[in-house]
Amino acid sequence: MSRSLPTLNHPDIDDSGPHPNRFDQVEAAIYDALQLVLVTLELIDKDSVVYPHYFARRDKDKVKQVFEAVAGPCGTGNVLLSNIHIQTTDTRPPGCDEWTPAHMNVHDGDSPFIVLCPLHVWKKKAFTILAGAGDPDINPGIWPDEYLRCKEVVGDGRVNWRMETLGAILLHEYLHFNLLVKHVYDKEILDQKLPDGRGAYGPWAVYDNLNQNLLSRVNADSYVYYAMHLFWKEVCGVDFAAPLRDPDEMDVDCGGQPCREP
Repeated sequence: MSRSLPTLNHPDIDDSGPHPNRFDQVEAAIYDALQLVLVTLELIDKDSVVYPHYFARRDKDKVKQVFEAVAGPCGTGNVLLSNIHIQTTDTRPPGCDEWTPAHMNVHDGDSPFIVLCPLHVWKKKAFTILAGAGDPDINPGIWPDEYLRCKEVVGDGRVNWRMETLGAILLHEYLHFNLLVKHVYDKEILDQKLPDGRGAYGPWAVYDNLNQNLLSRVNADSYVYYAMHLFWKEVCGVDFAAPLRDPDEMDVDCGGQPCREP
């Protein structure tokens, strides 16, 4: 069955040189983003432990609808995802800065594009097999360079920034595509703010610290960290504890701050 997935802009994303290359990284990330969504949809109905830390109980059907909108009716990706182009050329300076691994150029319209910011985005890993990289289950010695694995994610056993893959960053940007998800709440899914004015990015901000009655359901990182929390809990068999503000949101891949993905 064919998949409906974003388009990678050539030659903007390098597909030359030995594999795995930049193109392979993004291609894997596209599949990882969909996999995060599908695992969430598989687990959300029976999840009564993780979910309340991210969203209001009364919103569960709507939260599920957001993930379903990304997955599409057959679970192969909403056809609208194929309208999205992914590139590295930044057309909205200063869209890429010291805290931003990616951003979407415009939330409205039917053909948005995601800009991957070279300073940070290539530091994020994958959990699927990259072309030319080999299988880490066969040769564990190769995984640190390409794959995010449980012993790296678990750390001190709390929800933390290390859970974030390049695929999770793409999922965050998909959620800003109004044509894809705005219909669920009749509101844009944006990057909301905490009471102190800081953007609601990163694990600490979205885990029990964002207003669930008003903001969590329309905050992109709430969906992303919920999906990552479920995924790594399932894969690693770990009941992750609540994150601490420092160090669990201090993403060294984004300058020691939560990654911002507007």
